[in-house]
Amino acid sequence: MSETNPALVLDSVSVEFGKGKRRLRAVSEVSLEVHPGKTVAIVGESGSGKSTVARAMSGLVPLSGGSVTLLGEDFTTPRRKQRRHIQMVFQDPFSSLDPSSTVGNSLAEPLQVHERMSRQDRATRIAGLLASVGLPVDAAERYPHEFSGGQRQRIAIARAIATNPEVLLLDEAVSALDVSTQNQILVLLNSLQEQHGLAYVFISHNLGVVRWLADETVVMYMGHIVERGPTERVHSEPAHPYTQALVSAMPVADPTGREKRQRILLAGEPPNQFDEPHGCIFSTRCPMVTDICRNVVPTSVPLAGGGTAACHLLTESVEARRPAPRQPLLTSEIS
Repeated sequence: MSETNPALVLDSVSVEFGKGKRRLRAVSEVSLEVHPGKTVAIVGESGSGKSTVARAMSGLVPLSGGSVTLLGEDFTTPRRKQRRHIQMVFQDPFSSLDPSSTVGNSLAEPLQVHERMSRQDRATRIAGLLASVGLPVDAAERYPHEFSGGQRQRIAIARAIATNPEVLLLDEAVSALDVSTQNQILVLLNSLQEQHGLAYVFISHNLGVVRWLADETVVMYMGHIVERGPTERVHSEPAHPYTQALVSAMPVADPTGREKRQRILLAGEPPNQFDEPHGCIFSTRCPMVTDICRNVVPTSVPLAGGGTAACHLLTESVEARRPAPRQPLLTSEIS
């Protein structure tokens, strides 16, 4: 797969749950591309739809609209032979591994499903997988409860790359780990991406981690993409009011920067997903809401620093009401 061709494409993907009139639209017309060797992060509050998007990408939930293309082939209704090309690493390494199965058997399972290999070849492959994530060969004979959280997540990553996939979906893959272990896993993910040219979709609520790892950031609210663009631009010059609120909530290590930062507090709660607002999806909580926001759905506007944002404040008709540029926020770096 050429780096110029996307490994994964979502085109106007929507996901709904429920029946009849009580249907909840968890994801609404999401489109994005992920290229080999690149990382796209999807961020937002709990309930924003980011994990549902990941499950739609992997074929774990059916689509109510749109399509998914994997390696140039339709993946809307996945075929078994296609699934080896896209794998997922889940949030909790304590529950994503079978406690009654040895590590070796857990790693052998995807090889048995997707590869025709002798027992000796599988053992060699498993040893190589363990080495690639920094674990000893004898780990194959042990059980998950004998390992720390970080080691279990390394095992989960080894299992995910066992079939040599082109795309990895990382759903809050480091959020259950302590900070030092997070750093180790992030360095491992970065190394694996460089070695194998993997395309990552990184689902997270930790903007500090996203800023370190991701090339592009997609911001979701109530199942909709409200902003997207190069990660550094999204963090240093957030354009959408919701993105500005998320960035303002990031921890700041420097006390001087903390004093200068203007924290944006959002009033109220997200609206009922069974009864979405008529206009902008964010209009019920936006501190800069106007009448047009409550009645007209905004279109995505190109931004000077790259990417787009769906906000009436950014259109020419209301340019005078656009908020003043925000100063870049100081954040602690992950080393």
